[in-house]
Amino acid sequence: MKFLLIKLNHIGDTLIMTPTIRYIKENFPNSIVDVVVRKGCEGVLEDNEYIDNIITIARPEKKERRLKSSITEFLKLFKSIFFKRYDYAFDLSNSDRAKLIILLSFAKRRGINSWHANLGFKKYLFTDFSNFAWGKTHQVYKDFKTVQEILKKEGEPGHLYINTKNVNKEVLKRFDLEEVNYAVIHPTSRWSYKEWDLNRWREVAKYLENRGLKVLVTCGPDKKEIQKAKEIVSNLKNAKTTEGKTTLKELAFLIENAKLFLGVDTVAMHIAAAVQTPVVALFGPSDEWSWHPWRVKHELVLGNCPCKLTRNFVCDKSKMLPCMQDIKIENVIKAIENLEIA
Repeated sequence: MKFLLIKLNHIGDTLIMTPTIRYIKENFPNSIVDVVVRKGCEGVLEDNEYIDNIITIARPEKKERRLKSSITEFLKLFKSIFFKRYDYAFDLSNSDRAKLIILLSFAKRRGINSWHANLGFKKYLFTDFSNFAWGKTHQVYKDFKTVQEILKKEGEPGHLYINTKNVNKEVLKRFDLEEVNYAVIHPTSRWSYKEWDLNRWREVAKYLENRGLKVLVTCGPDKKEIQKAKEIVSNLKNAKTTEGKTTLKELAFLIENAKLFLGVDTVAMHIAAAVQTPVVALFGPSDEWSWHPWRVKHELVLGNCPCKLTRNFVCDKSKMLPCMQDIKIENVIKAIENLEIA
């Protein structure tokens, strides 16, 4: 059997697909499973033994796309998938580009979740539909149920997965973390409205230091994220920042070896769940029922956000939202203590 899974979203969404990929391989052990993801997202899938081929297309950001590269990419993609003659192809992102890939694949059976999809005439591109109402469930189930209901094989989604076995252990030495108990704080997001006050993060870091933990503040390569991480570690006795100088798998390895992960709703939080490091996650406008750390020991710290219940967001998203400001330092410290980290 040959399977094609298409997920054209961001890095966290890509990682959330991994329980579904494992489910397919476990039910069809000799199958071929290929995935199509956005460029820049493949790092969380590298060396995944449940995947046979990773195919990348243009980055999620429209400003990163060019006509010439798009045409080259299209031809490369056509060559990669057309002659495979997949038995199943699944659109897991409900995007027009994903539907084009579905069409190019000429798969015998083509599946999508049709609940809240507004497919219109595009439904004729598909042969199979899942009607699973994913709105109030974790996003893992959105992918999983789409595939499971069409394949009609029993099962439940396991934990997220990222393979860190081949990461060079020297990454610990780079940040002076050899044989040290440490916590990871990942305070930044590509969406600033999800973030928390930097001074409050610094106070939490001081609390962790007083508990005998070194603090590593991680971030992406964006200049603003690097600056924010540097501000947090300033004037701390025993803290460092990665300054965005890690690959996704190195970041996963660093989180995996930590005693505790603290952060906002971002890919690093999902990586922590994948490597089974206890998580304290701060949620304001994000739907915690859809995005909470999946199948890992965790505590949620929620800011009061009535907007997300109505989906009518009225706040200025160019800055930290009131619901994130609503989270107090003592709320986060209490969550850490509830996890009972030794």
